[in-house]
Amino acid sequence: MWEKIEAIMLLIFFVIWSLGWLTTYIALKAVLFYMKAKKYAPPNKAELKKWCRYAAKHSFGLVENLPD
Repeated sequence: MWEKIEAIMLLIFFVIWSLGWLTTYIALKAVLFYMKAKKYAPPNKAELKKWCRYAAKHSFGLVENLPD
């Protein structure tokens, strides 16, 4: 009986995780298509690294201000 409950809980977790991942994936693609349509220049490697660090720190509440 306990194995069935564990399997159901795991399945529910997987479905919730999958929906979250799919939502994030679609949102990111929408932003990228928008940037392409508006002919914005894609970020270079240094800019990408800087903004990824900022996003990670901001997600955990470690920074408040935008980087220079």
